Amino acid sequence: TLAKFTDVDRFVSLSTQSLHRLPPHVQQKFIRLKGRDKLPELLQLLKERPSSSGAVLIFCNTASTVNWLGYILDDHKIKHLRLQGQMLAAARAGIFASFQKGDVSVLVCTDLASRGLDTSSVQLVVNYDFPDTLQDYLHRAGRVGRVGSKAPGAVVSFVTHRWDVDLVRKIETAARKRTGLPGMDSLNK
Repeated sequence: TLAKFTDVDRFVSLSTQSLHRLPPHVQQKFIRLKGRDKLPELLQLLKERPSSSGAVLIFCNTASTVNWLGYILDDHKIKHLRLQGQMLAAARAGIFASFQKGDVSVLVCTDLASRGLDTSSVQLVVNYDFPDTLQDYLHRAGRVGRVGSKAPGAVVSFVTHRWDVDLVRKIETAARKRTGLPGMDSLNK
């Protein structure tokens, strides 16, 4: 049943050694909500965070959602940067460099920012849109709690669609059993 995902305060702690497994020290939190409730939940999350609590990556599945969310954050006077694939490569590099320097502590992005970028200042990853695959989830989660981080960090995922629940169950099962994510071990070879 979906009811088990409604408890906002439920955390799953994870432990593992492999690159294709969830980081052991990062809290994973799944919040089951309706699509219209994602924005108020995100705004509350951002406004409640102390300014000293590290950087935040907010992942969206499309460039249009990144842009839309950016306009909303502007309206709420939340300082942020946007990073998505429709931008020129030079612009993306400048934006990410500015984020890494700590000029702005909130980055709204697509999966473009989930791979190969040094994000040691990031202490919170928010999956505003739940990723399409376990591999995407793993890459996003891997942006937090990295070597050099001051705190272990957390991943908060908004779960809005029935089809997301299956992925959440696989992630929770892998966390509980301390095993790799299903289908990911083949990537180790």
